Amino acid sequence: MGDDRAPANGNGTGCFGCSVDNERGLGLVFERGDGIVRAQTTLGHAFAGYDGLVHGGIVSTLLDEAMGWAILELAGRFAVTRSLSVDFRRPVFIDKPLQIEARIAGEEEDGALRVEAGVSDARGRLLASATGVWVPVRTSRVRA
Repeated sequence: MGDDRAPANGNGTGCFGCSVDNERGLGLVFERGDGIVRAQTTLGHAFAGYDGLVHGGIVSTLLDEAMGWAILELAGRFAVTRSLSVDFRRPVFIDKPLQIEARIAGEEEDGALRVEAGVSDARGRLLASATGVWVPVRTSRVRA
């Protein structure tokens, strides 16, 4: 990553995706650099769906969480998901290292942000990808 590499630390808000205090959550910690955010994780049996695979809803959550952090860390804004489209390309196995990345792809006329994300395996193969549209949260609604 580039010189702007810095951790986008998880928080203590109870968030399923990134809170370090949610013992049942994913505990993702993102780093930013070179126009993307990136996290690494290995998911155990608690996140399984069928036959040793990570549940599709959890894969979608990984992608959605990465998109939110991309907006926060790369655009300095808070936003919520308007739409999310996921493409499951290959099986995502439990107990295998995963890398999650996201980047801002553009802005809509109404100020919503288009975001792209992917989940890859240790060999760099893209397992799942997503595109999303995120709506900025009014400043008056953002908690300190």
